[in-house]
Amino acid sequence: MQVWLAVVYGVVAGSVLSSVPFAFSRLFSSSARADALGETPRRVEVPYGLPLEEVMACLPAATLALNESRLPCVISPEAHRQFRDCIGSIVRHPAFQNRVEYLLSNDESSSAPEEAVVVLDIPRHRVIRAWLRKKAVPATLMGEAPRKGGMTTVVFVALHDETEAVMAERQHTDFVAFASHELRTPLAALLGFIETLQGPAADDPVAQREFLEIMHTQARRMQRLLDSLLYLSRVQMQEHLRPTEVVDVAALLSHLKRETVGLLAGKEAALTVEIPKDKTLRVEGDEAQLFQVLMNLVENALKYGLAAKVKPEGRLSITVRGERAPPDAGWPATPGVVLSVADTGPGIPARHLSRLTERFYRVAKTAASLQGSGLGLAIVQHVVTRHGGRFVVRSVVGQGTECCVWLPLADAVS
Repeated sequence: MQVWLAVVYGVVAGSVLSSVPFAFSRLFSSSARADALGETPRRVEVPYGLPLEEVMACLPAATLALNESRLPCVISPEAHRQFRDCIGSIVRHPAFQNRVEYLLSNDESSSAPEEAVVVLDIPRHRVIRAWLRKKAVPATLMGEAPRKGGMTTVVFVALHDETEAVMAERQHTDFVAFASHELRTPLAALLGFIETLQGPAADDPVAQREFLEIMHTQARRMQRLLDSLLYLSRVQMQEHLRPTEVVDVAALLSHLKRETVGLLAGKEAALTVEIPKDKTLRVEGDEAQLFQVLMNLVENALKYGLAAKVKPEGRLSITVRGERAPPDAGWPATPGVVLSVADTGPGIPARHLSRLTERFYRVAKTAASLQGSGLGLAIVQHVVTRHGGRFVVRSVVGQGTECCVWLPLADAVS
């Protein structure tokens, strides 16, 4: 990446030097013409080449130029594109400010490059590596008035987003740790049943059928776990990239209604999907991921509701809605949409609510905890974060649970 800094300096220096012969030729030709005509030579403005802003606009890298006040005076278009919502956070970060201060306090006119790693958590997690170098350039190149000596000090910065690489490394480590921990139990069960079938139950058809059924259940559990881990890894890889497609909420819920018809077949449960009539309810998002969020929430409602002893009437009710976020309801001030999945199940104790989105966290003493991977709500949280939304779970024991997803309206997204 230091190559880009060299390019910046080369282009700037070349621009300045290339303008010198042109300036002198203009000066001499003007003087000669004035002498020939017997006129007083007029003052000629000596150009200093292209302004720095135009030079940096030609670079394919994300670059900044900081003045002596430690403030960005030039931001390249590529830097705007990659870091539009966090350039201020990068410049104010202590690690970045420390390197800038070191460079500007150094008496040398041109110092060696410095490096800073900036880790941001707001508005989303990002890891950015910055290369900084101080250089004295003509003041007019910065659009400043000529000063004594004609030079000003600038810190050139090249930015590189390393979020994806860091996330990939972390996900690899997490995958190995989580998978080895969670797969240990079903693998141990499978090995135990295989040994039993090879030994004491080798000639017992009844025991063979029972053990094979359990083995099938454990194998499916491992398959669901691996599928969930891989999906979660893909979501995390994209978490720092905001989706740009526009999703119609009514069409999204219509799709959900069609796909969940077979989900309730033969179950003591009723699912109601209320399709909004407001055609302005649209969000910028990934339709496949938002659909997966709703499916995860509906499946959780079924799993927890049917595994527990429901009310005397014995029928679980699930309702899915999409509506404009009401004002003064605890949501952000930006206009938004609320997608909610409410059920009449047993509810979740308050002490568990803050931890539901943790990976592999399961509510204790529930039959559903034996069936799930503990990754469903973690996936929901990561998808909602990628979309710049909020995820809230409200629940009262004995009355039911409501999961709400707030997303900004498409027209409200800058």
